[in-house]
Formats: sequence, C-alpha cells, structure tokens
Amino acid sequence: MSLRDPENTPRAGPTSFRRLRLAATQLHADAVHLPRRDDALQVVPEAILVTDSRRRTIYVNPAFEALTGYGAADMVGQTCAILQGEGTSAKTLQVLGAALDAGRPFKGELLNYRKDGTSFWNELTVVPVFDALGALVQFVGTQRDVTALREANDRLLMASRVFEDGSEGFMIADAERRIIKVNPAFTAITGYSEDEVIGRNPNILSSGRHDPAFYRAMWQAVDEDGQWQGELWNQRKDGTVYPQQMLLRRVVDGSDGAANYVASFSDITDRKAAEDSIWRLSRYDPLTGLPNRAYLQERAAHALDRSRKSGEPLAVVFIDLDQFKNVNDSLGHRIGDRLLVKVAERFESTLRENDTLARIGGDEFVMLLPGTDARAASRVVRRLVELSEQPLRVDAHELTITPSAGIAMYPFDGHDFDSLATCADAAMYRAKDIGRSTFCFFTPEMQALSARALVLDNLLRRAIERGELSLEYQPQCALHDGGIVGLEALLRWRNPELGQVSPGEFIPVAEGSGLIIPIGEWVLRTALAQMRAWLDAGIAPPVVAVNLSIVQFRQPGFPDHVRRMLDECGVAPDRLELELTESVASDDPAGAMAVMEALHAHGIRLSLDDFGTGYSSLSYLKRFKVGKLKIDRSFVANVTDSAADQAIVSAIIRLANGLGMATLAEGVETPAQLDALRFRGCDQVQGYWLTRPFPPAEFPAYLEAHHASRPLLGPDLQRSGFTVVHWRDRLPERPA
Repeated sequence: MSLRDPENTPRAGPTSFRRLRLAATQLHADAVHLPRRDDALQVVPEAILVTDSRRRTIYVNPAFEALTGYGAADMVGQTCAILQGEGTSAKTLQVLGAALDAGRPFKGELLNYRKDGTSFWNELTVVPVFDALGALVQFVGTQRDVTALREANDRLLMASRVFEDGSEGFMIADAERRIIKVNPAFTAITGYSEDEVIGRNPNILSSGRHDPAFYRAMWQAVDEDGQWQGELWNQRKDGTVYPQQMLLRRVVDGSDGAANYVASFSDITDRKAAEDSIWRLSRYDPLTGLPNRAYLQERAAHALDRSRKSGEPLAVVFIDLDQFKNVNDSLGHRIGDRLLVKVAERFESTLRENDTLARIGGDEFVMLLPGTDARAASRVVRRLVELSEQPLRVDAHELTITPSAGIAMYPFDGHDFDSLATCADAAMYRAKDIGRSTFCFFTPEMQALSARALVLDNLLRRAIERGELSLEYQPQCALHDGGIVGLEALLRWRNPELGQVSPGEFIPVAEGSGLIIPIGEWVLRTALAQMRAWLDAGIAPPVVAVNLSIVQFRQPGFPDHVRRMLDECGVAPDRLELELTESVASDDPAGAMAVMEALHAHGIRLSLDDFGTGYSSLSYLKRFKVGKLKIDRSFVANVTDSAADQAIVSAIIRLANGLGMATLAEGVETPAQLDALRFRGCDQVQGYWLTRPFPPAEFPAYLEAHHASRPLLGPDLQRSGFTVVHWRDRLPERPA
C-alpha cells in the first residue's frame, strides 16, 4: 500500500487477524530465542529491525546496516526516528504511529535518511507481536529501498503524460508494422480515432506524393540505423494533404528481441506557409505577383545557359511606363498601384509559357524571351504597345498609359544578362528620346557608350600605384541607444582625368577584369592599418566592416590570408567584419559554407550585405556563420509608404531574429525611415541621416560630436535638428 493513500490501509479482518496474532506469537517466541536464530537472520536479504513494545530497537540484521549505514551499536536502544529527516512526511508518520498505537500492522512508503545523510524511499512493513495473553511485546519491521522503482514509475508517468497530453502525435506499431497504439494528438492531427487505425498499416496516412522508393529508403534507414527523421506529406481522414515533421524509431525489447516502431510527428503547415511566404517575398513582387529583380537574374542565368547550349537567340526587353509619375501625383499611389497591377496583367497576356515578365522597380518591367529572334521580339513588343493604346479602367478613372521599350539580343549585344540588360536599358531611353510609346533595338552606335568601361579598366590598373584610391568611413549605430557599433570602410577613386568615379561604376569593371583581387587586398590592409592607428590613439570603433567581392571570397586560402594580415597589423580578429553578398552561395553553397566556417574559426565576424536582393536559400542561410543581415537600401527607401517594402523589411527582421542574427538597415536618410525601422525591431542603422562617409582624419571630431548628439537616435528625431554639418563645421575645409 502506497503512502499516497495511507488512509486505505486495510485492517486485518477477524480471521486474518487471528492468523496475524498466531504469526506474531511465533515471532515473539522466535525473538525470545534470537541468539539461536541469529545465524539465520544474518543471511536474510531484507533489512529487519525488531523493537520492544516501547519501540526501542533491540535488534537489527546486517542487511539493515547495509541499507541504512546504522549497525546494532547505533540502533539498539534508539527509536526509528533516527532514520527520519526534514523530507519525511509528517502525515505518513502520523498514520504509522496510529497503526502501531492500535496494535495494527502497517505497510507503506516513507522517505528515510541513511547515516551518511543520503535519502532513500523505504518500503516499510511493521507487524506487532503479542504474547500468549495478548499483550503487545514487540514490533518486527522489514525495510526495502524502492527509490529506483519510484523514479522509474515517475519516468513512466511522465512519458505517459507526454504521450497522452502532448501536442505531438504518437503512433506505435508492432514488428509487422501494424498500429497498436495512438495518442489523442494523433487523432487531432489526422482525424482518425484509435479504433479506426488499430491493426492497420501506417500507409493509410500516405498522401501519394512520395514514390515507393521514398518509403523503402525510410524503412531501410529505420531497420539499419535505428531511426529516420525528416519531412513528408501525409493525408488526413478528410482527404486534405499536409506537411509533417516525423521521427520514426525502431525499439527492440531487450528480453526477447521483439521490435516495435514508434513514430512522433507534428503538423508543420504553418511553418511551411511562413517559409513559402518568405521565399515568395524574396523572389516575387508583392504588388503584381511578378518575379522581382533577383528572380529575374536567376531565370536569366538558366535561359542564357540553354541558349549557349542550343545556339538559339534570346531577347531582353526593358520597359518603362511613360508619364506614370503623373498618375501617382494627380490620383495618388493607391490608384497608381492598381494601375500597375492591370498593366502587368496586360503585359503577361502577350507572353508564352516559357517567357518571363519581371517588375524591377516602380514602373519598370523586364521581359525575358528565350528562343526569340529580332523579328519575333519586335512582334511581341509591337503587340504590347498596341494593347497599351486601349484605356484601362481603375475605379472611376479611365486611364491610358503607354510604354517605351528597348530590346537587346543575345548573342549580338552581349553574352551575359548584365550586358544585355544594359543594352536594353540604353535602347529604352532612346525610345523615350524619339517620342515615347514605341520601342528601339540596341544599335551599334550605342556601343560607343560602353567605351568608358574600357577607359576605366585601363586607368584602374594603375590607380593603386598612383595613390588614387582612398577609404572613407560611415558609422553604424545601434538603434536602442545610439552607440557606435562599427564603421564601414568605403572605397573611393579619384582620377586626375576622370575626377571622382562612382564605386558602382568602377567596381563591376574591377570584378570583371580581375583587378578586384589586388584592390580588395589594398582595401583590407588599409582598413586594418587604420584600425591599428585608431587603437594606438585610443579612439577605435568596436568593428571595422569591409565589403568583400565574390572573386576575393573564392580565392584559395583566403581565410588564412586574412588572418595573416590581421596578425601583421596587430588587430584582433573580432574587430574585423567582412560583408558578403548573397551571391557567394549561388554556385557552390557547400564551398561557401566551408570558407565561412574557416573565417568564423579565426574569430572574424561575417555579415550578409544587400539581403533580399540576390540569391537566398533559407536552407543554407541557417547554416551560414553569419552574425548580421544588412537590409538593402532599396527596401529602406520606401519603408515609410510602401506596404510591399514594409512587409519585406519586417520579414527579414523576423527571419534574422529567428536565426539569432542582428539586422542593420542601409541608406537611412530620413527620421521617418528611422522610426519605421525601430518600430519593426531593426537593431542597427547607417546612412546619410546619421552622417555621410568621411575620411579617417575626421573620425575623432565625429566621435566627439556624436557623444554630444546621441538624442539623434532617440524618440524625438524630428526635433533633434542634428545634421552632419554640426560636427563638420568644426573641421578645416577639405580641398576640392
């Protein structure tokens, strides 16, 4: 009888009590002659304790000493209170005392303590012993350690509660894979009751989405490795198909080797929906549902690869809507957005199944037409222009919006998507120049405009040795307190002939020519040397961030090369953050992860730049050793008034939080943008609202002014009145 229900301890009935008294009388006779029975009691495996009628111990056997640590010298003359402690139940002791006072036997469990202070659960049985006249003379008690049994029962109870009350579905099958037990969560998820599935094969849940080879591999893994874990699609009783995360184990009974199969699973419909939502946001325009710039580049890469192999032509068409700004300005953005949706639907009607129409900006679209020659491309675009002459009705408005389009042809105008897109864009502007609502092909004359790229390539080759390159730095600040968390090093090129050249213009040239390798090394070494100088001056930022080209990233031995530069400059690895773009994983995700692992092992920080604009594989992103996602400025620019950009920014921040990464928004130029980012939980920001990039010599003055102006990042942004002029006014004028 458990102590958990001591009040139900049975009393001995008349017949059993007579037997008990006879047994007690015999025990009493035995106790009188204990010296003669001592040898027998020495080998009894259960602990035995005998007391007199006043409950003073008169005998304990060796098993008692082994159990409690107390020998005869400790116990004789003592009561069993010596075994009790702070954890012993007072209620149980009360029940025990009442039974003994009444001369009744007692059986129950209570917490006792050994001589060394350790506790154990004692299964105690006490029998009173009476003499021939019925007088109580002794108590004989047996004790057994049931601690392990209680713990096993507790574990079994806990497992039972998990099985019965848990949110995961459980299914147990026998060695023949027949279902023998399911829990309530199984019924809630699948719709099948226990009676409907007992004795049946689990394949009743099969959705039909997996072929027999999938299930053969699954069961083979279970039988050979002991378990299989993964995602699969199953079907509910009502016929609906849903995604499921399942762990299937083979459990072998150690006694006879019989096997059972235990499956635990959960419905991951909501998780899959969230993943699909993020996937769509990263590849599709939320307004029109068309592919975005990133997905367009992905589709273009596949189309160009097919064209190279087949020798077929391919057309790239850039489209810009004429005077669309007037619609937004006069009728509002709501009407403008609805008009864009209708225009997109009209454009799509002119396409074949394997063509692609993407929206890459406000009113800018790109068509990708595989297997299309110049004559066919002109027919498609002419049809598009003709359709646009028909008015569209948006609410009460009847609107006519015409396109200007430019066409570039593969392989005549370029061999990759970037060059084709550039040619098509130039042709589109030519169409606008000649009167709009028309289209132009890219002509050889326009090729002269690309001659600048050749000039840049030639001049860039001597830019380092001529000292034409320099670095400027832009602070990165924490939104919660305004503190500086780092500086981003930004490359600048000032050529005597060309003047200041935009990085957006010369960096692609450097990457295409291979010059990015020496230039990238110069940038990294210069930034580290500047960090060392700041450290020596006692004014260093926590981190200096350096943009990394994919060409640099793929150089053999790059992680070790970076570590050597850190050692040479005397800069700790955690003061360097390398900014990568999503394209590092586009061709070789496994190789990219290996390089990231090596950089991370050296203690170097990594961040993912321009997140959301390139190739995004969430399955690899969660395994990248990246500590920060940088939200591209294209999303920040319209975060205050574009629902699509707000959704993308929020999704990126939630994704980063879920992966344990920080977020930094680039291109913050207004206090309203800052407020919108703070509201959505962004961690860090940088941009012109804080300050424009500045030369390293101006950092001390900025740092001093920043400490005095930290309300810049506080709630009263629009009243702070802080501008970059506040601290730059203190500096001597820089030469032009």
